[in-house]
Amino acid sequence: MEVIKTKIEGCFELQPRVFKDDRGRLVKTFHSEMFASNGLETDFKEEYYSISKKNVLRGLHFQLPPHDHVKCVTCISGKLFDVVVDLRKDSQTYKQYFSIELDAEKGNMLYIPRGLAHGFYVMSEEAVFLNRTTTVYEPSCDTGIKWNSCGIEWPNMNPVLSDKDQQMIELTNFKSPF
Repeated sequence: MEVIKTKIEGCFELQPRVFKDDRGRLVKTFHSEMFASNGLETDFKEEYYSISKKNVLRGLHFQLPPHDHVKCVTCISGKLFDVVVDLRKDSQTYKQYFSIELDAEKGNMLYIPRGLAHGFYVMSEEAVFLNRTTTVYEPSCDTGIKWNSCGIEWPNMNPVLSDKDQQMIELTNFKSPF
């Protein structure tokens, strides 16, 4: 697996080897020794997936301390425009974002450290998003920032959003605990 630095400290694109033949493809999404040898956390506590239709935007989500977490995300079917925003006050990239296409055919993943908001937009007709986290979901710590308050150049500025995501706080009004 190739570990590729992004402009956000501690955030990496992970590119596993993709094995293809007439039957389909095989992608190894996790190997504890490879993660550990690259200084990546491996103590994942929860994993889930969501299925979303084209033009759906989910985010920008995170959990507050003490339930903040590392995430490792990928698209196992379809294609996503995936984004993180750095909310760590002492970071050189504070309030900056990084975007990447996560594509099931490519098999790439994004490793996201604590203190980053995360979201994605579905580019394909449907996409299956897989999320692995180092803490269990805690509703009292679940929050986010408004998707269009960070200067992100989304593929569609009129996406399908949940009521919750429409009502998130804007980045300029967010007091970061990170």
